[in-house]
Amino acid sequence: MKTKAFLLLCLFISIGITQLSAQGGVMFNTFIVTLRPGVTMDQYLDFLKTRYASEYNKNFPGSKLIIGSPDSWRKKNQYSFFYTFESEKEYQKYYINDGKDMSDECKAGWEKMKSIKQEVSEYILDSKRVEVE
Repeated sequence: MKTKAFLLLCLFISIGITQLSAQGGVMFNTFIVTLRPGVTMDQYLDFLKTRYASEYNKNFPGSKLIIGSPDSWRKKNQYSFFYTFESEKEYQKYYINDGKDMSDECKAGWEKMKSIKQEVSEYILDSKRVEVE
């Protein structure tokens, strides 16, 4: 039953991402973290979803950050950031030269994120970006 529910969830997510891609665009990064002693993955994900994502969404108008972590990933301390953009124009406002470089507006947005990024260290010791298979 859990497998069917998970597959159905994957289907809905893929439909949603496909629709977002058609409207603007989606970028994603996947990470594995080493948690600090006494911190659970659920606590860290709660912080990302409530504090980190809301700060990102405030500093990058026209873009939205969604945090994803299926149950099977939580055991591996793995999660993904999905960056969605309302339009191709919004994407190009932040990422220039075919997405190879950040615009000044994008750099300014990440500069505003410094304090919340420092709070991340209260939850994790290390973070590694990984390729999703």
